[in-house]
Amino acid sequence: MRFWGIEPKVGLASGLYSLLAFYLNARFNLDCAFPVPGLFLLVLGLALWLICYLQVSRAYARRELLTSGCYSRVRHPIYSIWGFLILPGFSLVMGGFMLALPVVYWLSVLVFIEGEEKALEERFGDEWRKYAERTPRFVPRL
Repeated sequence: MRFWGIEPKVGLASGLYSLLAFYLNARFNLDCAFPVPGLFLLVLGLALWLICYLQVSRAYARRELLTSGCYSRVRHPIYSIWGFLILPGFSLVMGGFMLALPVVYWLSVLVFIEGEEKALEERFGDEWRKYAERTPRFVPRL
């Protein structure tokens, strides 16, 4: 499995939609942005993303399944951070048709995530299966 997982596929779908949204916003002169909450979500999301990225990078280099830190709460914290903080923040800053970007992102994640999880199961076997049983996919348990 590649280090980037499904991100190139999800990024392509989200990127294509973003181009369409930019065009539509310009075409219809839409200006319904919410920059202050958007910037807050962006900054928070980027800080959390960096923490998770550093953790998973080290584990990937050691060829280990990461089950601690950010990954002790959800199996895919980077996808969650992008889908709940970074992209919604960006969408709020940009406004208009861009507000639908998180929906496009989550639909593409849900389409492709099975393949990534299958590859992780093949690579880590029982260790992955036990981890997947006790750890939610995207939203931590309360």
